[in-house]
Amino acid sequence: MQEISKILADKYEEVIGKINSFSNEYLNKEYNDICVEATKLLFLNNETIVKKGKSDSWAAGIVHAIGSVNGLFDSKEEPYIKALDLYKKFGVSSSTGSNKSKEVKSLLGINEDNKKWILSSVNEKDSNESPMKNEAATTAVNQKNNADKLIISNKYVEAQRIVNRAWREKNYNSKAKYAREALNIYEDCSDAYIILSNDAKLSLSEKTELLRRAVKAAQNALKIDKLENADKRIFKLEIAQPLFGAKYVLAQHLWKEGERDEAIKEASEIIQYNTTDDLLVRRVLSSWLLIEEKYDEAYALLDRCIHDYLAATCYNRAALLFKTGKKKEAESALRRAYRQNKFVMDYLLKKKTAKSAYNGSRIGSEDEAAAYSELGLKVWNNSEIRTWLKDMNKNFEILNFR
Repeated sequence: MQEISKILADKYEEVIGKINSFSNEYLNKEYNDICVEATKLLFLNNETIVKKGKSDSWAAGIVHAIGSVNGLFDSKEEPYIKALDLYKKFGVSSSTGSNKSKEVKSLLGINEDNKKWILSSVNEKDSNESPMKNEAATTAVNQKNNADKLIISNKYVEAQRIVNRAWREKNYNSKAKYAREALNIYEDCSDAYIILSNDAKLSLSEKTELLRRAVKAAQNALKIDKLENADKRIFKLEIAQPLFGAKYVLAQHLWKEGERDEAIKEASEIIQYNTTDDLLVRRVLSSWLLIEEKYDEAYALLDRCIHDYLAATCYNRAALLFKTGKKKEAESALRRAYRQNKFVMDYLLKKKTAKSAYNGSRIGSEDEAAAYSELGLKVWNNSEIRTWLKDMNKNFEILNFR
């Protein structure tokens, strides 16, 4: 199991201690458990970010973020506390507490639709709020359960077990053997088509066809013809993840083959229906939109993740503002991006070169910077924006020297 680094261990314990103390006085055990889980995930996956800021601020932000989606500040609910009183108990200002809460929500995907962060009592209340709502909720649950019975068949489960083994194999032939076995059991095993698409003997059109079949298979497994006609709640089910994975693999393949509009369409649909963006598709999509000069679409995407801390979205926001003539705002955005990941500048200015692909890199790390540079160099691609970038970097270096 992944562990919190020794550097952050003391700070982590401080935050947990403050949350436990507050919970003992104002919250209940379930509230406390969810806040502790949020703290663990925050510290495990965002080391660079949580190094900054005081323990009081992080504790307040975490509790406020969880409380805001569970009715903690509604006087009709129990437990209840005013937001201002919460800030006072943690010894932080309202602006600090509010900003940290927004930051925590962005980093962990905390919202009312993400049931991971919702109290069981809140879920129960939502389904029993009124006879009409209760009837609608019951119907929806019954539909969902019926769908699950149709979707999650024994054949599906067995095929997934086999294809998971296929992914663990080291060479293509072994992977392909298990992929075909999975398809013999369940023809709509999406991952099996993705594995078979990696056959080096395939033509580009054959590979594209297999990846499209992977997407179609995932839709069939969900009993979906068109995404726009589907019950959006189904996309929150675990069984929906292969659909988004298949569409992402297809999108990346299409981009490499020059089918850029189609690639953008596939990636945009992932963002539209997978609202938590578990695959972090926004990293790639924001770059693609800038490269293709689709600035209106880029603004629409980046405005949805204004408090994001990914290097790609931070630097792409600065590039977008510069390219659309908003120089002052671009400077501010670039400063924020630099504070988030200073390593990116060396790659964009070609002082360093990424030597290999990086996956799963931590926010704020040099690996993240190297990963961004593959598309980032094409975003920051003309002499005017590169000259501006060099000038801004000189200012950053002077500040660092001081």
